Amino acid sequence: MASSRQTMTKEKFLEQYPWPADGKRYGKPQEGFWVCELECSAEKLWPYVSDTSALNQLVGLDQVKLVEKEGRIFGRAKTAGFNMFWEERPWEWEYGKAMIIDRRYFSGFLKVNRTIYVLEPTADNKCNFYIYLGLIPTGFFTKLLTQVILKVLEGKFRKAMQAMDAYVLKQQKLILSAKRVLLSPQAEVKLKEIQAQLIQVGIAPNLVEKILHYVRTTPDNELDRIRLKILAEDWHVKIKVLLEAFLQATRLGLFKLTWDVICPHCRGAREEVTSLAQLPKRGKCDVCQVDFDATTFNAIEVVFHVHPSIRTIDKKIYCAAEPATKAHIKLQKTVAPGTELSINSFLGYGRYRLRLGGKEVYNLLDVKDGAELSEVLWIDELSAKNIEANYFPKITLRNTSAEPRMFILEDNAADQQSLRPVDLLSFQNFRDLFTNESLASDIKLEIGVQTILFTDLVGSTQFYEKEGDAAAFAEVRKHFQKTYEGVLKHDGAIVKTIGDAVMASFIKPIDALKAAIEMQEYFTENNPDSRLRLRITLHTGSCLAVNLDNKIDYFGNAVNLTAKIQAVVNAGQIGFTEQVFQDRESMAWLKEKGLVSEELQFEQKWSKRMMPVYRVNVS
Repeated sequence: MASSRQTMTKEKFLEQYPWPADGKRYGKPQEGFWVCELECSAEKLWPYVSDTSALNQLVGLDQVKLVEKEGRIFGRAKTAGFNMFWEERPWEWEYGKAMIIDRRYFSGFLKVNRTIYVLEPTADNKCNFYIYLGLIPTGFFTKLLTQVILKVLEGKFRKAMQAMDAYVLKQQKLILSAKRVLLSPQAEVKLKEIQAQLIQVGIAPNLVEKILHYVRTTPDNELDRIRLKILAEDWHVKIKVLLEAFLQATRLGLFKLTWDVICPHCRGAREEVTSLAQLPKRGKCDVCQVDFDATTFNAIEVVFHVHPSIRTIDKKIYCAAEPATKAHIKLQKTVAPGTELSINSFLGYGRYRLRLGGKEVYNLLDVKDGAELSEVLWIDELSAKNIEANYFPKITLRNTSAEPRMFILEDNAADQQSLRPVDLLSFQNFRDLFTNESLASDIKLEIGVQTILFTDLVGSTQFYEKEGDAAAFAEVRKHFQKTYEGVLKHDGAIVKTIGDAVMASFIKPIDALKAAIEMQEYFTENNPDSRLRLRITLHTGSCLAVNLDNKIDYFGNAVNLTAKIQAVVNAGQIGFTEQVFQDRESMAWLKEKGLVSEELQFEQKWSKRMMPVYRVNVS
């Protein structure tokens, strides 16, 4: 039965996606143009086809080797008996719609390979998938070879897209290989030892088995950089549980941990170091042509790798797959000098950044309800003015310069799938297992907003004089133990002890408040097991991680203020700033516990300004 769908002709297609001016000067292309009428929607298909490495593997194309040199990407492959060597030009794509790959060859049977994939939504919420291959051969005989290759590729692409369509309709993950890897006898013996040791330290046996199965069966590409937050989501495991398991497994030699310097633009790993002490102050990305501060909150990602003594990872690449590896970039288009290009965007609500390739400056684009603009004119010379536009705005890219310009539009949100240094520094088990980790003395690493908790023993001097050193020490040691237990129970970390005081950190204010309340409920004068009295203070604010006596310490106004407000807090009380008090979860917890806060005015001596401080009596 003939299809009733309307599809573009090749001529119409090339009107929308013409060859660049410097492309066809190499000769006349041999062209393949195929349309696959698929059952799934373009929106659902995009995450699959944008991973062109997986797509090419599914098609059965040759494996490639990619090397970056001075910001340029070069590729090698063996195809039809020819050694192919080329430069991978910067990709162009529109999120959810189109990808353009352009290769210029130095050796092999081709001069140019221009590949275009386009997704076209249909009225019945399905899609047409267009595949265009423009291949310029080196001569007459390679022209004949190219024609044969194109005929073979048509069948392979159609078969691959049918298989991918079926995966998407069933909402399955595209699994290209799940075969057990043949490990060495020594590695298998070590795995069994690690399995027993992980169970012995309290990791759930079923989780241990899942991790070992993952190491044995997962394709090399996925094991190259293990991103734990993504894995936790796929496995439906709490990130803290999985992090504990991987840290223990790292200590036992199953994994190794790296601190990767991440480019703020392409979000690619530009440098890997194996300890905090090796972190650099600055990073460099030749591809994006930027130098950047490597101490900012989003500049470092924590990644796990299978230890080479267990399994050697040979990463297989079938394509650069830029739209998949740079999923935050929604649009990347090169516009010729003195021209403009209009695009109907797929931008949903949110904040985006508009920037030019090789430039650090950017404008912000807010897509929101009620905005006046439905069309955005984006001129290559960016102004300081931010822009507001309606849902799915039309975007016109205008290049007024004498050189080609790459226009890049990207999601402004932070990468929520990255494991950051703070996720480890605020995790007590990491501090306990990796006690030798510390920053270089000249590094001040941004770790974002933390809730800082300080405890202080009230009347400790008199207690020592009355009880004697031995008896007093036993009680103080109990204080440290109970504080440690309370912090650990509520997902915090002990940063340091200062005499008989403790400083701890928490990612969420509610966790710090719960820990503080439980501590005060134990150190009450009505508890016969406790002879000490505490005052506890809390504050939420931005912090820096620094090196102090070769230990990881926290520094900044948030730390200083938490310690200072102890001046207005008495025994059995918890004092906290407005940042903690205004937290919704904290307010609800105080109400549930029946604790009524008292508002005080605290003078900041360094600024002579008054600020509200709240305190509650727990005992």
